[in-house]
Amino acid sequence: MKLLCILITLAFVNVVPIMTADYANSVYTTNKYIKEVFDRDPTILKTAISNIIDGDKTFETLNVMLAIPDKANYWFSIEHDDSFLSNLPEHIAIADQEAVQQAISQVTDIPVPQLGPNENFENDSLAQLGVARRRITGVITKNLLIEAIDDGTPGIPYLTKVCRLLGLLRSMRFPDSYIKSVNVELGVHCILTSQNGSFLYRKLVGFIVEVRPIGPNRTELVDVLSEIDPWFPYIH
Repeated sequence: MKLLCILITLAFVNVVPIMTADYANSVYTTNKYIKEVFDRDPTILKTAISNIIDGDKTFETLNVMLAIPDKANYWFSIEHDDSFLSNLPEHIAIADQEAVQQAISQVTDIPVPQLGPNENFENDSLAQLGVARRRITGVITKNLLIEAIDDGTPGIPYLTKVCRLLGLLRSMRFPDSYIKSVNVELGVHCILTSQNGSFLYRKLVGFIVEVRPIGPNRTELVDVLSEIDPWFPYIH
């Protein structure tokens, strides 16, 4: 009985503030805006997302803005080890969604949509809203990555951009093991760290390749463009 009481107490101690309907509604509104702009002209949305990625947001914030807005909702901090998401205040998370809306509004005359009288979303809608977000942002981010690789020039800024795009795209493709951090080492290597492992990429004669271990002291090189080819087919 004492053990049960201790466990219950620990559970309540580890409770973190959860997102309310206000956050879910902000994610839905952003999704609605993204889809309206994408349906009219995908290149406009690509410009907006490129501007966001090239801005001063941290990778963790970009993740919540574009790839995993649904992961910002947790009941208990013991469910995961991501302190950034555990400690993310709702007003900041909402501001991040509004920043996506602002970036889009700067490149289009389509106004930010308003919630209709029957449009009100709760926390349990976030999983579906996350899938809907990635369905479109995945297409755009994949295209931006392909362009960055094709147009790339030697140098750390180029690899840093490619690395951030790779990290976001992997978060979109595998949201349950999303990328938590991206790092460029020696201007040659790109290391992505996920919930349960890491991925190593490097520049190689005009290509970006993943370096995969296949045995003791053995690796194989996989062209990134071949790896991502089946991810997020274009939406017609």
